[in-house]
Amino acid sequence: MIPEKDRPEWRMLVRGEKSYPLTNFVLQMKVTKAVADLRKNQVSLDKVIDEIYALCQKYEKAVAQDMKTIFG
Repeated sequence: MIPEKDRPEWRMLVRGEKSYPLTNFVLQMKVTKAVADLRKNQVSLDKVIDEIYALCQKYEKAVAQDMKTIFG
């Protein structure tokens, strides 16, 4: 189960405020791009959270370990 989008961990993840040892390469790349895009003001916070959340929903089993790492 993917945690709700309103959890503060999502914001910390995409802002780069806290670094997590992610194991899923696609998720790593998406988060890295999100952090860079936010720092350049190219996208909104809500948009990047929505994109990463959608990825995690689609590949829930593949990102399960990373969800445990981020959300406990």
